[in-house]
Amino acid sequence: MNKIKGERLTKNYNGVIGIKEVDIEVEKGEIVVIVGPSGSGKTTLLNLLALIDRPTEGKVYIDDLDTENLSELQIAKIRNEKFGFIFQFFHLIPELKIIENVVLPLWIKEKQFKTEFLKEGEKFLSAFGILDKKDTYPSKLSGGQLQRVAICRSLICQPEIIFADEPTGNIDNETAKIFFEFMKNFNQEKKVTFVIATHNEKFLQFASKVVYLIEGKIKKIEKRR
Repeated sequence: MNKIKGERLTKNYNGVIGIKEVDIEVEKGEIVVIVGPSGSGKTTLLNLLALIDRPTEGKVYIDDLDTENLSELQIAKIRNEKFGFIFQFFHLIPELKIIENVVLPLWIKEKQFKTEFLKEGEKFLSAFGILDKKDTYPSKLSGGQLQRVAICRSLICQPEIIFADEPTGNIDNETAKIFFEFMKNFNQEKKVTFVIATHNEKFLQFASKVVYLIEGKIKKIEKRR
């Protein structure tokens, strides 16, 4: 996958405009940071590009594929095989242990459970310093630990692009530093693309492209490298 393109994207929520007529391209290997005040449409734009939501008007292209007429099953296949997700509020399943939460995307992708999934999950948990929490449930972990789990989960299927919505919004400085380092390494070494919606200006130092949103519209796009 070399490009995601949004063309005149508009999202209307029962008369309230989330974004309006937004044009944007995300190239392979970029770190695209979407910034703007609360209510500017950052999360809406992220969700449309990630195929979590569909636009009221406009189109999203994956390379040259128009996703408008794809079925929910086809959309889910793209998300499972190509995308990873990191959310501000983690979205872990409370009834599952930490290791089970991490390997769940792999389980869904392969449509069956394999014991080697656990070994793969343990590698990521170890890299992020929380292997000792693998048999714990989410309710027993701190916000920083939960975000580390969410990062591990986003990596398990080795995605081509990671979408992150306020990934440092609820975590401590130590975990934020770990996230910045992981992002930089995966982008440089594995050419993983990142699209990040955030208030945190520290992400700007890593960005190859910054998208400034105001009231649902792009004010400007700034290329950094």
